[in-house]
Amino acid sequence: MLVTLALALVIALAWVLPLAAKAQASSGRPDLTGVEIVTHQVTKNIFMLEATRDTAGNIGVLIGPEGALIVDNQYQELSPQIEAALAAIGPGRIPYILNTHHHDDHSEGNANLSQGIGTRIIAHDRARERLLSRDAAHWPQITFDAGLSIHFAGERVRVIALPGGHTDNDVVVWFETAGVAHLGDLMNSGTSSFPVADLAAGGNALLIRDNVAKLLAMLPEDIMIIPGHGPLTNKAELYGLHTMLTETIDLVARKRAQGRALPDIRAEGLPAPYADWGYGYMNAAGWITMIYASLAASAANNETAAEGTSQLKPIPPSTQTPENDR
Repeated sequence: MLVTLALALVIALAWVLPLAAKAQASSGRPDLTGVEIVTHQVTKNIFMLEATRDTAGNIGVLIGPEGALIVDNQYQELSPQIEAALAAIGPGRIPYILNTHHHDDHSEGNANLSQGIGTRIIAHDRARERLLSRDAAHWPQITFDAGLSIHFAGERVRVIALPGGHTDNDVVVWFETAGVAHLGDLMNSGTSSFPVADLAAGGNALLIRDNVAKLLAMLPEDIMIIPGHGPLTNKAELYGLHTMLTETIDLVARKRAQGRALPDIRAEGLPAPYADWGYGYMNAAGWITMIYASLAASAANNETAAEGTSQLKPIPPSTQTPENDR
């Protein structure tokens, strides 16, 4: 039985990994020409910095007398625009940089933006492990497993680990006093793109669903949400995301249990409520493939555990792709 499940996983991954073939550029990076950074004020001293054309992850900024605490920092080529946007809201130095996960479009600015005296980069333990492939200026100096709190600018900033969905090092950042949360790529607002479960970096579509459910139980109803990509949003949209995750995962799971092949499930697509989703970087066919591969991976892990053998080891880091680097 385990051999059959492992074969199903290999077949599913053979569909997932070539999603990168839709690359935006041969270098595996989006075209950053002409990208601007747009500043959105969320509260009196919290801001969201958004790259035009959704070319990189949203940045959260908390301003205080000591300077700025920032959450994520996009691609290194965008650092001058980011620095200009920060200067316009007057933060001074940057004492803290938080990474919601290791992907380039959220953390590649670590080196450029940590040049100030006393700047500290904070990330999950596994994020640091994956960032060690870059030069030392990108490495987090402070890491954690489950979470930590930072008291800055009158805020209790809670950094909470919810790994295993988008990547194996996902964290969310909750500005508890202000009622704002940065969810990283556990949430992309709007309907332009389905979520991404980066299986090569320990992600799994089923855990995106489960971790969104944890967020729904954790966050207050009036929370303001900075998503990994897309416009500022709220908990009502987070509920809608969980509904979509549940319905699409259940659909693919049911068809897979019936013995349906992945190409057939992809061809049939998703039901009408999601017909208008996925016109951006992750379409319905890609999301179905990630669900199918996640189901196969979870089944293989469960079968291994049931037989009393060691769990499957996480897939080692691989070269990031435009599809997974979101």
